[in-house]
Amino acid sequence: MWSVPRDFVFSLAILVLLFGTTCLGSFVKTENKIKSALFLSPKFELGPGSVVNRYYYDIDFPRGHVAIKSFNAEVVDESGNPVPLHETYLHHWIVERYHQSKHVTHTRNDGQWMPENSDNVMVRNSGICHGNENEQYFGLGSETRGTATDIPDPFGIEIGNPAEIPEGYEEIWMVNVHAIDTRGVEDKLGCTECKCDLYNVTVDEYGLSLRPDYKGGKLCCYDYTQCKLKEGFEGPKRSLYLRYTVKWVDWDDFIVPVKIYITDVTATLRLTDNSKGTNFDHDCKVNEFIKKHSINASMNVGSRPVNSQNIQILIVLI
Repeated sequence: MWSVPRDFVFSLAILVLLFGTTCLGSFVKTENKIKSALFLSPKFELGPGSVVNRYYYDIDFPRGHVAIKSFNAEVVDESGNPVPLHETYLHHWIVERYHQSKHVTHTRNDGQWMPENSDNVMVRNSGICHGNENEQYFGLGSETRGTATDIPDPFGIEIGNPAEIPEGYEEIWMVNVHAIDTRGVEDKLGCTECKCDLYNVTVDEYGLSLRPDYKGGKLCCYDYTQCKLKEGFEGPKRSLYLRYTVKWVDWDDFIVPVKIYITDVTATLRLTDNSKGTNFDHDCKVNEFIKKHSINASMNVGSRPVNSQNIQILIVLI
């Protein structure tokens, strides 16, 4: 059996206490360090039954190397009053991250989608979807309004890291707002579900014919389309905004970075081989058509048909 001098134990205890105090001080809640700002998107106008699906680039957003702690958004009128869903249905809003060349003299901000190119490179989230679906950092629809987005300490979504931004580029953000004005429409539910017959649409926004079995979805309620109104209904246009509130803290080494993963129940796993090995691609469709089932009043709730779907996903954590 061996013994340790008492003065050594005492010194070690002091060191542990000092070390513990430093660490505890670093992981103290960041409420007093949190910065918050409220921003507005560019103005968009909606009349009864009309639709906007706009893309606004280089929006106001926290700059520098920071950690996002929360992001929330809602549609408001010119007086700053939230607009109820039964008047303006917020189909979705999404916020995407880009690296833009510093040589770009003018960022497109006319509300139209800008294809990715060498001057504007999208920074996707870490999720499974490939192509142009579910690449956003933030985004919700009407069904998920009120969902808490607060990120607890010591975590945060890292943005603006100079080491991750290519030389000659800067980080910018884009917001996409898809809203449907349902005032005075003949079928509110049908309008929000984007049923093609209510929009009198047979081609998509690029002029391509829709397949015969496509009865409704985002291909029928694109920008500038019009849902059918009740006969004789008239109403004014109104100016609206997406108001978004961002909370963040300055980055430091004690923050644990959070990665964003978005999955999709419509995803199908595809294995492709190339010179670099096997690729695991998830083809996310976003829209899913559910087969219609016959239901009669005598059926118990538990015996009524329920649509379900299973998917296989592969997430590689590095």
